[in-house]
Amino acid sequence: MLRDKFREFSRDTSSIGQERVDAVNGLADALIAAGHSENATVAEWKDGLNEAWADLLELMDTRSQMLAASYELHRFFHDARETLAQVQHKQKQLPEEVGRDLNTAEAMQRMHSAYEHDIQALSAQVRQVQEDAGRLAKAYAGEKAADIRRHEQAVSQAWAELRGSSQGRRRLLLDTVDKFRFLRAVRDLLLWMDGVRLQIEGQERPR
Repeated sequence: MLRDKFREFSRDTSSIGQERVDAVNGLADALIAAGHSENATVAEWKDGLNEAWADLLELMDTRSQMLAASYELHRFFHDARETLAQVQHKQKQLPEEVGRDLNTAEAMQRMHSAYEHDIQALSAQVRQVQEDAGRLAKAYAGEKAADIRRHEQAVSQAWAELRGSSQGRRRLLLDTVDKFRFLRAVRDLLLWMDGVRLQIEGQERPR
């Protein structure tokens, strides 16, 4: 990766360069201390060297910061696209069937509870995308800032739709299970009443 290569290059260059600059500074100090006839020239060259070295260190630091910022931006776009794809995939996995009787409806309800637990794991990724977008949008302007907001909005909108669909299905399954339980209770009661009626009709009539 370019960022890591430059970090290694910068570290090595800083280390080697500092040793060489220190050596030349030491030599210049020794010449000045010995009262060299060109003291003024030596001091001037020493100052020029140190100034050039400071400029080079600043340039490497600026380049390192630019690469780090670029890497962070590309990572955000990658994470946002990946999170959006996962949310959309979960949306497609949401079935429409609610069950044809109490047993299948209750089975669907259990499956949906597991599904909701599964999509809850995505909430941390969505929140991370939102937080990163908020932070990065402050560091950029113009087209890049707009692109950051577009990616974040796409993820947030898809996540809101997924949660809405999931909650709607949970309510639908709950209503379906309640309906089948009611129908079972009615059927059981009707059977009980039929049994009672048969008992009554089977008894001898009073003479």
